[in-house]
Amino acid sequence: MTADQAAALAALVELEARWENLPKSEMRDDLRASVQGLRAKQSAYDAYHAKLVAYNRLYRPAHEAEIVVTAPARFAVWCRKMRDLFRQLEPQTPCPVHLLEKTYRSADRIGARLGRDSVTRTIPVDVRAAAQEFGALAGWCEELQTAAL
Repeated sequence: MTADQAAALAALVELEARWENLPKSEMRDDLRASVQGLRAKQSAYDAYHAKLVAYNRLYRPAHEAEIVVTAPARFAVWCRKMRDLFRQLEPQTPCPVHLLEKTYRSADRIGARLGRDSVTRTIPVDVRAAAQEFGALAGWCEELQTAAL
């Protein structure tokens, strides 16, 4: 993967996570807040979708949205992919805060399902630290698998 493609993919998965992290809008007593929530969610989706279409026109293989990963082995593979992607990027690349939050939520769901404690969250200061965190989450998954055997 070229540096340009890695940067484009990193931006794409960050936008995807930003959209997915926004809460589902629910009709509340405060209709104005509900409408604002819907608009924010739609705006985030539109930004992600535009980037997805542009990415898929330029690069192969095409990016497909990740399905929810609930098995530790598959989650570890996904975390390693994200670690490897972000290791390729320049230090000035923005830290993938939305992607990390999505990853932590997925890890928490896996841990809860398996009766384990939540993962310890860190706040990476740069893209290199984020890559290390994806690697640590992959290691956490491997520990879950080992403990289950």
